[in-house]
Amino acid sequence: MLQNYIFDLGGVLLDIRMKNAYERFAALGLPPAELEQGGTVYKLMENYQLGYVTTAEFCQQVAAKCSTGTTPHDIELAWNSICLGVADRKLEALRRLRKAGGVASVSLLSNTNALHWECCCKNWFNANGNRIEDFFDKIFLSQELHLQKPDPEIFNTAIRELGASPAETIFLDDSPVNTAAAAACGLQTLTVTPDVDWIKALGI
Repeated sequence: MLQNYIFDLGGVLLDIRMKNAYERFAALGLPPAELEQGGTVYKLMENYQLGYVTTAEFCQQVAAKCSTGTTPHDIELAWNSICLGVADRKLEALRRLRKAGGVASVSLLSNTNALHWECCCKNWFNANGNRIEDFFDKIFLSQELHLQKPDPEIFNTAIRELGASPAETIFLDDSPVNTAAAAACGLQTLTVTPDVDWIKALGI
């Protein structure tokens, strides 16, 4: 019986479009090779997601790779353009789930960074009368744990902190690689694709 629900952020709760940032970075004069695997900015993004680089350092270092006159604030705006929104129906579904009988916990587990997380809180989770605690019992962020999916340790950490049984826990993510990693740790999983409505799939 399912008792614990762990949600990914981007692609499951948060609607995203990664190309927005890449297009804006290009408009700011960032060389395309910088965003490819092995590029300086690509590595910087990963380190930022893992919490090894501060927001100020991230924005300053990316700005330095762009056209003359690009400011850290320009980088912040470009980076946050990825975040499109969290639909009200998803927020309401999380509320219903937390109140449902037999549900021990509803948590978030995400590969994210300070700018994107602050953007989500400011505009959706802590906005319009919402409070982050309305939606989640626990929050597991790569930037705070210095771990990222699909590393098994991030799932094991969540299970330990929740005091949950993996077999009674479901993890929802839009990446098959990440759901496969969670399944290998004993969790039930649901891969959320454009044709999979997790609210209907979970019967919330």
